Amino acid sequence: MTRRFAFAAFALPAALALGAAALEDRSLAFPADYRTSFSNYLISDRLGQEDQIMNFWANDIARTAAQAGEPLPDGSVLVAEIYKARKDESGEVIESQLGRRIPGELSVILVMERKSGWEDQYPDDLKVGGWEFEAFSPAGENLNRDTTACRECHQPLADTEYTWSYPHMAGLN
Repeated sequence: MTRRFAFAAFALPAALALGAAALEDRSLAFPADYRTSFSNYLISDRLGQEDQIMNFWANDIARTAAQAGEPLPDGSVLVAEIYKARKDESGEVIESQLGRRIPGELSVILVMERKSGWEDQYPDDLKVGGWEFEAFSPAGENLNRDTTACRECHQPLADTEYTWSYPHMAGLN
């Protein structure tokens, strides 16, 4: 009986430490050098958000696979800068002569990273092919936001690697 208690006293903290380490591994690091080491492949008005613009970046792992028409492998990292649209004095969004919104202040930076096994903690309706999401401030500080909305938005996009912008990433611009 004493041996069982001693084993349980050792095993429980060890199991908790392993579980905590697994969750920490899913916390994404902010890629501070993305503007110099990633490819900028798209700037677009954000769908469903009438006052935002997105600026998309991909690391070489993702961009090379997309350009070859292949699935995005583990280690793929995508970054989306979210800008507030400029507004006039009456609060209306200003558009260019092309009918596109004009970027104003950078408000948040979203990061997606893909690794096998990262989706095992999610129910089927929130699994997105091993992608994990984080939101960062413009200074690179983790905002610790609930990323359920990210998963819900990307979940139906299995045919485009769970991204909205795979065809653009594959382009040769």
